[in-house]
Amino acid sequence: MSTSEFDKYKVDHLFLLIGENPLPNYVAARLLLNPGGTPYLVYTTGTEKPAKRLQTILSSEPIGLKTAQLVSLNDGEADAYQIQKAICSKLETIKDGKIGLNYTGGTKAMAVHAYRAVFSKERPQTVFSYLDPRKLKMCIDSENTPIEPIKVKPEMLQVQLAKLFQIHGLELDGNPTKKAHLPELAAGLATVFKDENQAKRWFDWYYNVFCQEARKKKNSNYGDWKSKSELAGLSISVETAPPAVITYLKRENLVTPDDKISLQVVQQKGIFPEIKHFCKYLDGLWLEHYVLQQVKNIADLHSIKDYGLNFEVPLKGTRNGFEFDVAFTRGYQLFAISVSTTSKRDLCKVKLFEAYLRARQMGGDEARVALICCTDEPDTLKAEVAVLDDKKIAVFGRDDLMDLASRIAEWIKQNDKDAR
Repeated sequence: MSTSEFDKYKVDHLFLLIGENPLPNYVAARLLLNPGGTPYLVYTTGTEKPAKRLQTILSSEPIGLKTAQLVSLNDGEADAYQIQKAICSKLETIKDGKIGLNYTGGTKAMAVHAYRAVFSKERPQTVFSYLDPRKLKMCIDSENTPIEPIKVKPEMLQVQLAKLFQIHGLELDGNPTKKAHLPELAAGLATVFKDENQAKRWFDWYYNVFCQEARKKKNSNYGDWKSKSELAGLSISVETAPPAVITYLKRENLVTPDDKISLQVVQQKGIFPEIKHFCKYLDGLWLEHYVLQQVKNIADLHSIKDYGLNFEVPLKGTRNGFEFDVAFTRGYQLFAISVSTTSKRDLCKVKLFEAYLRARQMGGDEARVALICCTDEPDTLKAEVAVLDDKKIAVFGRDDLMDLASRIAEWIKQNDKDAR
C-alpha cells in the first residue's frame, strides 16, 4: 500500500488514550498526525508519567508537531461522565482542522466513552482508529463503512532501539554494541558447539585449563577474574582446545610457537577494552557476538535498521536490572533474542521466560522473542513453555547454529505471514 493511501487518514488534532505501554500511542501519533498537528494525551493518575514522557518525546519528533496537550481524567478511567466531560471540553476549543481518535491505549471504558464523546460532535471527517497488534495494522474505524486496515510496513516508521527504551522511561547503561567482536572466532566456536563432543572438549579446556590459570579460587571454586596485571602476564596452553579454535587463534597470531595463547598479545590487539572482557567473551559472550553478526548479515534484506547487543537497563529497586542479549527492530516491532551456550532445559526455559516478559514490557503485544541455545530438542523445549504465545516465540538449538542467519530470516518471514 502506498503512503498516499495512508496520508488521507491523517488529522490535525489526534486524541490518544494513554495506557501502561505508550508505544502504540507513539506509533499512532507518528503515522496519523499531519505536520504541525496537535496530539491530545488522555491519561489517568496511573498513566501520568508515560503521558508526560510522551509529550516530551513527541515535541522533538522530525514531523514538527505542536506541543502535546495533556487531558487528565484523574482517577476516572471508568467514569463515563468524567471521560466525556474532559474530552468534550477540549473538542470545544478546536475551531478548525480534521480530528482523530486513536483508542488503542487506555481502559475499555475509556475507549467506549471517548468514542461517544468524539462521535457526538458530528464531525463527518473525524477519523477513528486503533492499532491491531496481531496483524501489525492501523485499522481505520467507521460507523458507515467496513474497517480499513492499513499494514504498518517497516519502512513507514522506523523506531530505533534507544527510542523504544526512552518511550518506556528507561536509560541504557552504556552504549549497546553494534559491531561483532572477533566474528571469525565466534563462527569457529559455532562449528565447535554444533558437535556435542567438540563442545565438551571446549568446556574441558576452558574450565580445566583456561579458568585454572585466569580465575581466582574461592572455596575450591572459581571466583572473579585475576587482576589486569596478572592476566597480562599469562600464557595459557591451547594444546587440548578444539582444532577449529586453535586454527583461528594461530591465524590471528595470538598463539606463541609453543602453542600458548598470550593474553598480553590479546590486549595489544585493542579489540577489547580490558583483558577480562576477552575472558568473558570465551565464557559465552562469543555466542551473542555470533548472533549479532548473523543479524547484520540479513539486515538489509529484511528491513532491519537498528540492532545491537548488551542492552543493560538498570531498574529501581533491583541490583542488576535486566539485559537483552541481542535485539533489533523492524519498523516499530521489537525482536528480542536471549542467548545461552547451555543445553540444560531448566536454564534455557528461565532465559526464555525472562526475555519474553521483558520484551512484552518494552514492545507490547507486537514483540517477538527467540531463544538461541545448544539444546538438541528445540521443538520439545518450546512445547514445554506452552504457556507462552506460540506465535510470539521461537527456539533455535544446536543444529541451527551453522545456518542461523537463514533461521532468523525464516522467523521474520513467518512473523510477517502470521500477521496477514
